[in-house]
Amino acid sequence: MKILVIGKPTYNVILPVEKFILEGSKNKLNEKIEAGGGLAIVASKLLANWKMPVSFSGVVGSDIFGNKIKTELESFNIDTKYLEINCEHPTSVNYLILNKQNGSSTQVIINNPEINLTKYKYDFVPDYILMDGSDLNGSNAALNNYPKAISILMANVVSNNIYSLSKRCTYVVANSSYAMALTKMDLEFNKSKQLVNFMQKIKDLNKAQYVVTLKEKGVLYTSNNQVKIIPAIKLENIIDDTNSGSVFFGAFSYGIINNYGIDETVKIANIAAGLSMTKLTYLPNLSEVLKLAGLKEPKTSEEL
Repeated sequence: MKILVIGKPTYNVILPVEKFILEGSKNKLNEKIEAGGGLAIVASKLLANWKMPVSFSGVVGSDIFGNKIKTELESFNIDTKYLEINCEHPTSVNYLILNKQNGSSTQVIINNPEINLTKYKYDFVPDYILMDGSDLNGSNAALNNYPKAISILMANVVSNNIYSLSKRCTYVVANSSYAMALTKMDLEFNKSKQLVNFMQKIKDLNKAQYVVTLKEKGVLYTSNNQVKIIPAIKLENIIDDTNSGSVFFGAFSYGIINNYGIDETVKIANIAAGLSMTKLTYLPNLSEVLKLAGLKEPKTSEEL
């Protein structure tokens, strides 16, 4: 099994505050958390923690942030052979102010649009290609070069380029904003017929199997020609919502890769995303997630 993850890394600097800061105020902080970020990076770390073999393809700058991202990925046993170093442009940096009262994060991203993949060939044939849509050229090249791979896209930015990419994928995990822009329809949760029409519209537009994340409302998807909605797990306290979408993407990919059914896969992703918000920068344990889902770990090749 070979897994290729493609995306644009960012370096996260998380500043936890007791309550959201006021404009013009001075604030002293007792902690600062730094880590590699971005959808693809977090999903890669989750999959690696869950004993999946991951190769990461993306670009960082030739700077201290890029070096820290590379070192962190390698600490998770993620293959960084295909992590490009760009000597002309710096690594993107994301500053997050995290409100500890409600777990909400406010982000200031110093994004570098010029830092994209230039090398599209790999010395292995991936069975699965995971993309967060942030490196379109690299993603499209991978789909061209490896048409037999199962592809999973995280679509959380409304753009024609992401839509074009999504039409080439096997699975798409979309947030509600993207799904509503795609269908030009609102989501009415108290009207089951409207939800059926909503998912039918997506199916008419795109051959990929869609899963729509709805934050506190849960997840909307189809299974056995039925439209289903699974509620978000109940949490007493939300500590950090920074990585919930990324964790959902990684956990959903885990389910697909390990041949769980779509119902079980959505359940795994939904639980993992919820648990990720219970601690700062938390990547849930696989055993914890599967236990709550009422599922067993897949058998290894040695056990088969």
